[in-house]
Amino acid sequence: MFTHKQRIENAIAMKENDRTPYSMWMHFPNRDRSPRRLAEMALANQKKYDLDFIKYMPFGLYTTIDMGANLDVFEGFLKPPVLHEPVVKTAADWDKMRPVCGRSGEYAVVLESQRILMSMMDEHVPFLQTLFSPATTMAKLCSPKALVEHMREAPEKVHRVLEMITDTTIQFAKAAVELGADGFFYATQLSGRQTMTTEEHNEFVKKYDLEILNAVKNDTWFNVLHMHGAEVRVDEVQDYPVQGLSWHDRDDGPTMDEVRKYSTKAFVGGLSWGENWLTKTEEQVAAEVCEMCGRPGVIIGPGCVIEPQTPEKYLQLVHDTIVKCSKKDCCCCK
Repeated sequence: MFTHKQRIENAIAMKENDRTPYSMWMHFPNRDRSPRRLAEMALANQKKYDLDFIKYMPFGLYTTIDMGANLDVFEGFLKPPVLHEPVVKTAADWDKMRPVCGRSGEYAVVLESQRILMSMMDEHVPFLQTLFSPATTMAKLCSPKALVEHMREAPEKVHRVLEMITDTTIQFAKAAVELGADGFFYATQLSGRQTMTTEEHNEFVKKYDLEILNAVKNDTWFNVLHMHGAEVRVDEVQDYPVQGLSWHDRDDGPTMDEVRKYSTKAFVGGLSWGENWLTKTEEQVAAEVCEMCGRPGVIIGPGCVIEPQTPEKYLQLVHDTIVKCSKKDCCCCK
């Protein structure tokens, strides 16, 4: 039996495994800002479902707090906080932004949670800290549409803040590596073809993505680029220094088979995500898993994040189906 790390390494190298590696992740609203609680819940899920890596899930607006974000928080454990109002309303508002430290404030809370998790592990399971692209953080402070308008209206103002956030993100990333992160789940929400032109993407998104990923590539071995949204530029990011690619392959495409024609990177995905997954029957969930099992270079996971209210039986079904498909006498994947 391989270790969790060996399974991931084999998938990256397109080698055979004892079973297809996989992971699943979800937010824990109203519990994820407590460092110890987040660590406990992440590790509990890893142990319960025998996940091959931990995709850490600090709450989705963690990079905006020290830049002035004010949140509306909801009762219960299902709905994540949202921005009370845009921090940036006009392009001129970007001039008010000042540098923040990637090792203090809200970043320190996330780092402390990671430290606690690492101290709780009895086996070092591959750990990916979540990073957001600088452009994604800026979009969270206003909206993707507004940010693109500002890029076109006042590019010098946008570039100043992109450079600032890039420095902060690198500080945070290096601190996460020092605490034992094996790599990063690097998420961009502005890599869809409908969002901006290729030239704009290269100038405002890719330039800073590469700066961050190149800053940590020599100290990490498992980095995954996640492209959120439809019509993402999977073909245009093959030069990113990452080992894995994640996108909404099941729900929005392109399919893994289409991307495999030009990519040698590992693929993380194969399952529907969010509310889409909640519409699936148990038979459909099992079928999605079976279709992915045994494929070289595939690490099974959701196309993005799993909804907190997803029935536990679905999560257990993913595990059980992967184990079943690993058996020599199983015919479901043939």
